Parts: sequence; structure tokens; C-alpha cells
Amino acid sequence: MTPRHGVLSPVAGGCVFPVDPDLPAWLAPAFWDPDIAPEVAVRGDGGDILLRLAPYVRVRHDGPDGIHLVLDSAAGPLRVVIVVDRQPGAPGTWFVIDDGHLGNRLACIARFGRLLAGQAPGPLPSTLRLSPQQKLRQVRMLCIAEGRRTGVTLRRIAAGLYGAHTMQLANREWRASSWHRAFYRDLKDAAFYQNGGHIALLQGLKQGGDILAA
Repeated sequence: MTPRHGVLSPVAGGCVFPVDPDLPAWLAPAFWDPDIAPEVAVRGDGGDILLRLAPYVRVRHDGPDGIHLVLDSAAGPLRVVIVVDRQPGAPGTWFVIDDGHLGNRLACIARFGRLLAGQAPGPLPSTLRLSPQQKLRQVRMLCIAEGRRTGVTLRRIAAGLYGAHTMQLANREWRASSWHRAFYRDLKDAAFYQNGGHIALLQGLKQGGDILAA
């Protein structure tokens, strides 16, 4: 940000957001509500857990509900909310929400148990993971949903996804192309994000927007 009247903005050189808003979404660590996302573990502690996790911390956010951490590991990020509700030296407690995602919640807590024991945490449960192809499809679907929301024509949205050369195709050529088939498949499912689809992804109920998890 630039100085105003010779005085630096309060956030010059910094960011008031937990995550830099200029960072691409696919690189930004995200904080999720543990009530919604089974991936997020909840720990009650008053001991040294913050020191033990410090080498892995990628980003931290102190919120009214606790200390949110995103941790790095070879198997991918881990997310936890730490509620300081214990006396120093008292053992920590994992809080588990007993809902339809109990199996995934326990598996994610087990990842932290392995990390704290000095072991590799292992990957997320398969229903909470997306393949690289599924991740790319999410990007396309989000671009389509946002383009439609802002009034961009479908052909221009497609050109943004597949290249400007698609704008040069005659209507007949466009309709016969593989780009057209791929685009309209993603267009059909782009409404997924307008109907709470991101929650289904976080909960492992759907993968890639259109595949029901087992």
C-alpha cells in the first residue's frame, strides 16, 4: 500500500488477513470450521504443544474459538484448533465431534498422534483427498461459476480456460470440438459451488464435484 499524506498505511508491508489475499487460492493455507470439516482436529491443552508443533507451523491464526494452525508435512497439510483450557503440565485432550464423519475425524486425529510421536503422519483419508485432475476441475468449475456471476459470455469463459484460439472457431466447429464437450460438462456442474458444494468436498461426501465418495 502507498503512503497517504506522508503517513504509512497501518498495514503497509503487512496484511491484516490470516492469509495474504494476493496469494493464489491453490497455494493459500485455509482455515476451516472444525464443525464443518472433519480434517480439522480440536485439541484442549495448556502445555507445551505449541512448542512441539512449532517446527511444522506454516501459518497461525488466533481466533475467538482458539489457535488455528496449518502445519506442513510430507503427506500434506494438517489443520488443528488448539483450545487452551488446561493447567500447564496437564495432559492434553482431543475433542471429537460425534457426527456422520466420525471415522474421518478419528483418522485425522491419529495423524496428529503420529506427528507428535515423531513419526510420519500419513495421508488424509482417501475420501478427503482430491487427485490432481480433480483439483484442476475444481479450478475450471470455479472460473465458470465466477464468470457467469459477473456476466461474461460462455464463449469468453471457455476462451479463458482453453485459449483465445477457440474464439476463432465457427459455431459449428466449436460445437463439434472436444473443448465444447469438456466445457459444457464443467458448466453443468459449476452450480455445485453455488449450492454449498465446497462443504460436500470438505466432508468427503463428493470428490471432484461429481463423484460420490464410497
